[in-house]
Amino acid sequence: MVGVGTLTTGVTAEVDAFGTVRSGAVRLAWRVRSGNDWVEPGAGGTTRQSRPSAAPVLHTALRLPGGDAIQRVYAVGDGDGALVVVEIENDSPQAIAVGFVVDTPGVVSAADDGVVVDGQQVLAWSRRPGAVEDGNRFVYPVPHRTTVRVVLVGPDSEFAGDVHALAGADAVAHAWDRMLDRGLRTELPEPLQSEVDAARADLLLALPTADAFVALEAWGFDEDAVEMWSRLGMRARRAARRGSPRGLLGKTLAALVREDGGLLELLPGYRAAWLGQHLAAHDIPLRRGMCSFAVRWHGARPALLWDVPPGTTVRVPALDPGWSSNEPVGETLLAEPTMSLLSMGGDVPVVGTIVDAPEQFS
Repeated sequence: MVGVGTLTTGVTAEVDAFGTVRSGAVRLAWRVRSGNDWVEPGAGGTTRQSRPSAAPVLHTALRLPGGDAIQRVYAVGDGDGALVVVEIENDSPQAIAVGFVVDTPGVVSAADDGVVVDGQQVLAWSRRPGAVEDGNRFVYPVPHRTTVRVVLVGPDSEFAGDVHALAGADAVAHAWDRMLDRGLRTELPEPLQSEVDAARADLLLALPTADAFVALEAWGFDEDAVEMWSRLGMRARRAARRGSPRGLLGKTLAALVREDGGLLELLPGYRAAWLGQHLAAHDIPLRRGMCSFAVRWHGARPALLWDVPPGTTVRVPALDPGWSSNEPVGETLLAEPTMSLLSMGGDVPVVGTIVDAPEQFS
């Protein structure tokens, strides 16, 4: 399950591997009728799920003759007004029908503006469906290259606006890119960079826990960490003081820096697969201040650029065991990687371009 939500609400809904959305007691599934047959994702219908950007926007593609039906799920809004947008695009050459299936306790009925359960709106639409079938299936005809959109409304929310006036998936992704342009930022080889960015976005949606607080602090989300600290109980606060980042973000940070008093080791977890590829980390929080560095390749030799707190000794033994510096800011051309690292890299080509100018790094 993958959570979607906003910074002010946290996770508003969860999406499973087949695009079924769960928000509170409401479960919203989808079906596609292609020709005379209903195709259900995960039950005879082949699906592919992706997260095209760091933003919590989930794409689930259901294979159809000649193309796909593509579902997109994401959240918009602020405070108690957060809404979950569910839209399905007919990216196939033929007309289809899309059925939204509402599964929830209570009496389900259709109104002009959406689905009501025991008098409470749970689903909003801009127009009534073309048909309502058994099993609370609300069916829309979707012509070639068009999209149908509905909105899940939370138990503490209500919606009386225009469903189609809400922000689209691309706009939501761009907004998340701006929100993630703070704290510790990295430039790593793919697919790791995309995984790290997605994990940073998920961290901002996380419930208040000791682990989440530690990760927020370690990745430089200071304001978010302060706000989360105010919601932690005493036991969680004690655990947070003893904790260190876990999971992908913890492993990535451990691969980037190791701090021991005034000694700072860069890239202690350097991987042979990174040979010849540019790397950078910006605004890493340290006990003594902030650290930024980059590795750029000059032919077969790595060039290191760094900016660390004064009084720090910098080393990068994974790439050049014999090099160190006490300068807070600088650049240097390191030795060619050791044979042990090169042999671990197998057939990875070590190529590069001229090192960036220092002012470009800073």
